[in-house]
Amino acid sequence: MPRIRLTPLARSGRIRKKMKVVAAIIKRSGRVLLAQRKDRIQGWEFPGGKVEVDETPEQALIREIREELGVEVRILNYLATVSLPDNPKARLLAYAVKLQEDNLKLNSHLQFSWVKPEDLLNFKLLPADRKLVEKLITKNLLP
Repeated sequence: MPRIRLTPLARSGRIRKKMKVVAAIIKRSGRVLLAQRKDRIQGWEFPGGKVEVDETPEQALIREIREELGVEVRILNYLATVSLPDNPKARLLAYAVKLQEDNLKLNSHLQFSWVKPEDLLNFKLLPADRKLVEKLITKNLLP
């Protein structure tokens, strides 16, 4: 049986798989919704999550918002994509999203905050979300 040779990167266990993650940019009264994670990092992020194999990014975003916030949403439009800093093969896709109801629940987060766009970078954002905010600001996609 032939031996399989692994590259140094494969031996290190650092090969990352391709994946898509979705984020909801939810605006209300000129402010954007951020959510603080419950994990040890307790960083701030846009609500969202991983796209499963059998779903589109839009379906994943609707599912994730339902799970995390306990509300229904309507996707308005695609905004931007960034690569995840710790996994260049993974992509974070951002969509403008409208809440269909206002009673947000803390199913997956410590707290929520409605933030002025110019104050977003003052929060302890997760690296991918910080990269996304910078791109949205550069493209003038945050009012």
